[in-house]
Amino acid sequence: MDQEVIQCERSGVNPKWPSYKSVLGRIAKGPYVSDDYEFNGIREYVERGDAFAKPSMPVPNNDNVTRSSSEWMAVTRAHKVMATAPDNPQWLLELAHWLRYYQVGIWQLFFWAGQFDIIAKAAGNDRRRQNYSIQTATNMMAAMAILGWKDAVIHQGYLTHAALNRGHQLVIEYEEQHRRAQAFMLRVFADWVGDVSHQWPAYAYDEPIYEALLANWRTPSPDDLMPCLLAACDRHTWQTGKESQKNSYDFNQDWHLERVPVEILYILRLRQWEGLANPQKIDHPLLAAPFDQLPSEQPVPELDELMQGVLKRAREDWPQYDEVLSLPALKS
Repeated sequence: MDQEVIQCERSGVNPKWPSYKSVLGRIAKGPYVSDDYEFNGIREYVERGDAFAKPSMPVPNNDNVTRSSSEWMAVTRAHKVMATAPDNPQWLLELAHWLRYYQVGIWQLFFWAGQFDIIAKAAGNDRRRQNYSIQTATNMMAAMAILGWKDAVIHQGYLTHAALNRGHQLVIEYEEQHRRAQAFMLRVFADWVGDVSHQWPAYAYDEPIYEALLANWRTPSPDDLMPCLLAACDRHTWQTGKESQKNSYDFNQDWHLERVPVEILYILRLRQWEGLANPQKIDHPLLAAPFDQLPSEQPVPELDELMQGVLKRAREDWPQYDEVLSLPALKS
């Protein structure tokens, strides 16, 4: 007996969905932070120039905080690379480059959140360093999946769940902005690996499209899943807009992913890793080239000298650094 096709109610494409031209125009307007400025800040950490007070940093880094400058630098640039991919034949190479910077930066950020907990507890209070963005962390996990970096996706997924379960997520983003697409991708990750979970607030469970996809993403027949994939594409177009105190969007203008189907390609890559067939074509304007098919799996580039320097200092300052970031520790 054939499996019943999974039904999802479609909303159609948002008539106000931003055009690709408008996304490019917004990116062109900036704001920009120069690469030199960003690189100089990272070099300052690598060379221990942060041990001394200066106008740009009035308080010296006497505690050897694991500086995470490359995380923000990479998040900004990786999102732009994906947004401008239709005009950039080198987008996969550039995305791979910035994701390596992101990995180093998010390790730095995660490590210090945990170390801060230890320092606060020793001082007799229960403060937490809440600096982990589930929106950007999940977008970057999806980008790793697009590149076919399975090991990186696994580590990033466990890292993000550890941050959530230890209370290091940005409070307003988590409690008020309700990033349902990102929560969905993390819930799919948890379902995929099978040994991690998070008790999400109610909003993470109230999107019927995502509930159907989560329940059925492993269905053997890609045709059975097509109605929900198309409905999720429609939803993406309605989740684009400018952030305000009243309105939040999963694919907002801040990160320029209005026309990048990160959540769809993420699902397709996980299905591929599960040995399941994917649709030959998803006929939706969100899946325009180069996002009309999964890229071939890309090589993971070696860390450059600057990122190696960041890790060298962190490991010198904190002998437990790699252990804290290991999969067994993240799973605990």
